[in-house]
Amino acid sequence: MTLNNRTGAKTASFGVILILWVLVAVLGVSARPLLPVDETRYLSVAWEMWLHHNWLVPHLNGEPYSHKPPLLFWLINASWAVFGVNDFTARLIAPLFAGLNMVMVALLAKRIWPDKTAIAQIAPLFLIGGTYYAGYGTLTYFDMLQCFFALLGWYGVFVARDGDAKKGWIITGIAIGLGVLAKGPVILLYVLPAAVFAPVWQKSWAVSSRGGAVPKTANGPASIAPAFGSAGIFAGRGAFKRWYAGMGLSVLLGAGIALLWAVPAAVFGGEVYRNAIFWGQTAGRMVDSFAHVEPFYYYLVALPAMLLPWVFWGGLWRSLFGFGWRKDQDAGLRFCLLVSVFLLVAFSLISGKRVHYVLPVLPLLALVFARIIADVPIRRIDQIPLAAFVIILGVAGLVAPFLPGFFDKIPAWVGMLDGWWGAFLLAAGVALVLVQVRRVALVGVIAGVNLLLVAMVFMIASPRLQTDYNMRPMAVYLKSQQQAGHDVAYWGKYHAQFQFLGRLEQPIPMLLDISEVQSWIAAHPQGEVIARRDNPITGMAQPIARFDYRSDHLVIWDARTVASDPEKILAR
Repeated sequence: MTLNNRTGAKTASFGVILILWVLVAVLGVSARPLLPVDETRYLSVAWEMWLHHNWLVPHLNGEPYSHKPPLLFWLINASWAVFGVNDFTARLIAPLFAGLNMVMVALLAKRIWPDKTAIAQIAPLFLIGGTYYAGYGTLTYFDMLQCFFALLGWYGVFVARDGDAKKGWIITGIAIGLGVLAKGPVILLYVLPAAVFAPVWQKSWAVSSRGGAVPKTANGPASIAPAFGSAGIFAGRGAFKRWYAGMGLSVLLGAGIALLWAVPAAVFGGEVYRNAIFWGQTAGRMVDSFAHVEPFYYYLVALPAMLLPWVFWGGLWRSLFGFGWRKDQDAGLRFCLLVSVFLLVAFSLISGKRVHYVLPVLPLLALVFARIIADVPIRRIDQIPLAAFVIILGVAGLVAPFLPGFFDKIPAWVGMLDGWWGAFLLAAGVALVLVQVRRVALVGVIAGVNLLLVAMVFMIASPRLQTDYNMRPMAVYLKSQQQAGHDVAYWGKYHAQFQFLGRLEQPIPMLLDISEVQSWIAAHPQGEVIARRDNPITGMAQPIARFDYRSDHLVIWDARTVASDPEKILAR
């Protein structure tokens, strides 16, 4: 069965996939609670900004919060100014930027390859159709914003390359400045290599008839001489000076934008906060990260998983091996490969590693895949590996509800799964075998099926997440206690999990050792202490409240009970 070009183009259109992404994002946000500790923490920072009308210095649990810049918190507060304080619209900001990244990838593809329109159609589908990108895009983190500004910065570099130097470097400078406000100076690590290594990915240079340096492409001198100037000697020394001067000015523009916030924030935030935002956090993460230490090969192992489901698509592999890497490379392809490799190597050398640190590599790889696919024909047999993968998932979904009855070690929650999602995947896998569509439509169909799979995962995981990670009931209880005038403290490290969910207006002090517990109880004999417990409570007084959390509980003790034997009562 073959779908004609008109039907296939309609099926895989950018608009259809974008609408599907909106539905997946809304479902992902609605199906699960705010996840501790990161999502609850970021919403709590935004809540304290709203509560105290302090838009300059973010606070967490009453203390200045220097770990992240304020842009996400500003955007959350802007949504609240329009829709009122709620978690739904606040949690749609990251998915909004995930969708905007699709737009930026398409614009960047058009700028890099204006004569290959298929790339701009396919690349966004590769991006949003990735399982990791789609799943992560629903989380309230900073990385989708950072990815957007990285794409914007790269777009500015190509605008400058194509002749409009002033406009290009202004765009790049704005991207750097807003990227700093989104997640810090790490934006420079994403954007600057594109400009610094321009002579490498542009590869060769020629001398113009006027004596200036003109970058060459495979088809002859490129039309980008104005960006590099028309005066200079062979190898473009004068052009290079103009190029790197423009790059430097864009960095200064970005720094100026960031300093509009950082300088007054440093003045009003105090010395500790000032040192943290100007040096401590960046130096700590880059030199000797205080968390998330992983081996140097971490990203090489993680990258194939980040590229699901595309690693199972035979058409991609055949295109990778069938592409003319020597004769068909162009500046855009070299740019994507060079910056991707640079980012992977650079982040591999940093001790602290998390998968989302290299999230901006995904749009670059999406551009690479789209560039290659655009030149290589797609055959029906290319769909077989991916179809087999989807069919296996479908069969697993159909039999999963029956497994606990046959195997004692299968978790009980597996039996609660609905088999209908497995039937859908099985049908989708069969359809991938039988239906042959055009290149753009096929990528769109795969992206669409994967988005639906991600949506199903959200629905399947929802009951478990609501049971194990829903902090709202306890947050509501704490709100009632604070309103009743009861003081509450937390035994251990507190990440402000309850501040936003309970709309708490008072901080919850942390008690990090027994002496602090004893001192706090002496000052607040009628207070209550929150503690986490993973073993049964037997042979002792019972807590006044208990809430499920992950595989154990969060319990609340009255201060007098804790004072009787704090080491035993607070033991996990």
